[in-house]
Amino acid sequence: MADRIKILVADDNRLQLSIIGDALIEAGFEVFTIDRGKIVFQEVLKNRPQLVMLDIMMPEIDGISICRGLKTNPQTKNTLIVIYSCKKDLDLMDLAYEAGACGFILKTNNIGQIVARVQEIVREKLAGQV
Repeated sequence: MADRIKILVADDNRLQLSIIGDALIEAGFEVFTIDRGKIVFQEVLKNRPQLVMLDIMMPEIDGISICRGLKTNPQTKNTLIVIYSCKKDLDLMDLAYEAGACGFILKTNNIGQIVARVQEIVREKLAGQV
C-alpha cells in the first residue's frame, strides 16, 4: 500500500491487543492500540485512523457506546468502525450495525482470520482510497 491505512484498535485485554496489533502491522497497516475505551474519541481525533476496531466489552464504556459517540460527532462520523467480540450473538451484531458499525468480527485464536476480515472490510469500504 502506498499510503498505509491507519487502524486504531481498542481492547482492554493487553495480550489480545498486542497480538492483533502486531498482526495488523505485519499485514501492512499503520496501527495504534489503546487499552481504555474512555480515551478512544481523543485518540481518533489525534491519529485520524480510517478504521477503528472496538472490543465490545471494556470497563468504563463499551464498544457499542463508543461507536454511537463516534458516529454522532461531525468530526468522526465518517470513520469506519468494526466491533469485535468473542460473543457470537445475533442481537449484539444487530446492535453494532444499528450503532453505525460497518463490520463485526468474531475474536478467534486464528489471528490470520481476523486480519483477513479486516483486509476485506478495508478493500470493500475504502476502495479508491488505498
